[in-house]
Amino acid sequence: MPDGRTTNQRIRDCQRIREPEKVIGCLVGLFSQTNDGWVAFNIAQEYEKISQLEEALDFYQRAEELLPLPDYRERAREAINRIKARLIEKGLDKYAERATVSLPEILKFDPAETLLIIPCTREKVWENDPSAPDFVPARYAYRGKRFYDFRVWAEENQIERKGFFWVILSGKYGFIEPWAPIGRYEVSLSDQRDFSVSAETLKNQVKQKRWWRQGTGNLIEKRIADYKGVILINCSNLHQDRIKEAFPEAHYHEAST
Repeated sequence: MPDGRTTNQRIRDCQRIREPEKVIGCLVGLFSQTNDGWVAFNIAQEYEKISQLEEALDFYQRAEELLPLPDYRERAREAINRIKARLIEKGLDKYAERATVSLPEILKFDPAETLLIIPCTREKVWENDPSAPDFVPARYAYRGKRFYDFRVWAEENQIERKGFFWVILSGKYGFIEPWAPIGRYEVSLSDQRDFSVSAETLKNQVKQKRWWRQGTGNLIEKRIADYKGVILINCSNLHQDRIKEAFPEAHYHEAST
């Protein structure tokens, strides 16, 4: 079997070929000789370039199994999640069960078609600051660590300026925009003894028209149900079930902080 340096040189030789199909054929021949994870990764990249996504997924998965170094296996896993997300966008729901994306990968989605949803948290601003106003914008009222980490990431990456919208699923309020003011409450979505928002109310909320302000400053009118793709941030199984029950037509992905 050729050593790593020889294999890398042969990969570069294949990539010098101009026609994509011939590049792939050359690399596949090399893979059949070496069973090398880095060769598999490069084959997957070539398939991804020409949008043959299922073939790309196959070779990224082989690469993850064969690559010896953790950093390279992580690159393969990130690619696997990216390809699965694209396949689901194309309507191939068989990939939906394990469709996860990282926070940076969210920025590759089409903001006009993708809504982000994150659950509320038990921890709220008034626990740490009793002098806080009685009503605080939801994005600043919820103080759970994972919610806070997402908000910081969203603000640092200016996702709203880039056209992304996100809403919070609250046990009391249902689907609320991040700038909507909320007051003190202790209502859990998982405990109906708290008289939490009902499944029927959530179904109605996704059909209601809402006004959203784009990064350009323009207002647009759009329903939650109009989004074709939804990314569930830090959502438990209960949150996922309620959201998917409210609008089952969407294609779903998961992400976590």
